[in-house]
Amino acid sequence: MTANKTLLQRKYSRIISLFAEKADLSKEEALEKFYHSKTYDLVSQGVSDLHCRSDLYIVDELLIEYGYKEDIYY
Repeated sequence: MTANKTLLQRKYSRIISLFAEKADLSKEEALEKFYHSKTYDLVSQGVSDLHCRSDLYIVDELLIEYGYKEDIYY
């Protein structure tokens, strides 16, 4: 399933702001990390409808990906 492009851009904006807050990054740093992340690739490609997950879920994935948070499943 594909998501509406405008809605996705708004979701990305919320994710970047929350990621910056949780990782103690500037919004510019969070923006760069987000758009270069594997998580962004998966969301933008619609893998497993990841774009339907909550903003916090996706931010947690980013935090784990960049080592700001430990993955509890390992």
